[in-house]
Amino acid sequence: MSTKAVLALGSNLGNRRRWLVLALAHLSKSEKINVTEVSAIYESKALTLAGVDSTKPKYLNCVAEVETELKPEQLLKVIQAVENKLGRKRRERWGDRNIDIDIITYGKTHYRSSDLVIPHPQAANRAFVIVPWYFMDENAELPGTGKIEKLAHIYLDQVKLK
Repeated sequence: MSTKAVLALGSNLGNRRRWLVLALAHLSKSEKINVTEVSAIYESKALTLAGVDSTKPKYLNCVAEVETELKPEQLLKVIQAVENKLGRKRRERWGDRNIDIDIITYGKTHYRSSDLVIPHPQAANRAFVIVPWYFMDENAELPGTGKIEKLAHIYLDQVKLK
């Protein structure tokens, strides 16, 4: 049985657009993952542990909808394998990176383990997730929050279509 999941992708190092495209290509080639839709690409300021940092390189972000037979932890392993294959270095939490892929939703599931929380606990606070997702799917819902339409309109000025 297949489940719809929403993934957020971001890059702020090197050829940012190329990293997003490569990550989506690798996800598409993964067994038991079918990329069904991809948002437009948006640019946002870097978000660090200290907050938004205008001195850091800006991110390009997009959101993808996938259908998968993988369980949440299995999907996470595939995503991390794609990041590793593309040379992601995990030097500092929320630091600069060539590619980052997060699971935002997995169906309507609420899931928690030591490695993964679904829905993503910060999704509702991230313009670079909400705005692309809303324009990809105007009826999108974040489990536990509801329709993301109001959030998207609040965050519109925080991201720029690229």
